[in-house]
Amino acid sequence: MYRPPAPVERVCQWLAGALILLLCERLGGALSQWLSLPIPGAVLGMLLLLFGLMAYGSVPRGLAEVSGLLLRSLALLFLPAAVGVYFLRDLSAADWLALLGATIVGTLLSFLLTALLLRNLLDKKPGRETGD
Repeated sequence: MYRPPAPVERVCQWLAGALILLLCERLGGALSQWLSLPIPGAVLGMLLLLFGLMAYGSVPRGLAEVSGLLLRSLALLFLPAAVGVYFLRDLSAADWLALLGATIVGTLLSFLLTALLLRNLLDKKPGRETGD
């Protein structure tokens, strides 16, 4: 049986991973628009991806590679939002207080959820005893 060379196989896996992300994002957007939901399509796409990965049982190699690349470039993805804050200088003090409060609460909530997830993942690590 013909087996493609390793670089060709890796590129195909990478493209399949990118296609999975794109399809989930597009399906989430279409679902959000079709059902007239107040939830952004990207969020629904992430939920579709989550349910798909749960059904599949693992993360495909190509999807893991594409996701890793995007995570390494995450700071660049936030640059437009950071630049947009510059144009918010005309907001009132109450608006700035609400923005600051939402930022602090969101940051603390993500730290808490990350810590809980890490604790649960470390508790389920193979070879680790669960009894005290």
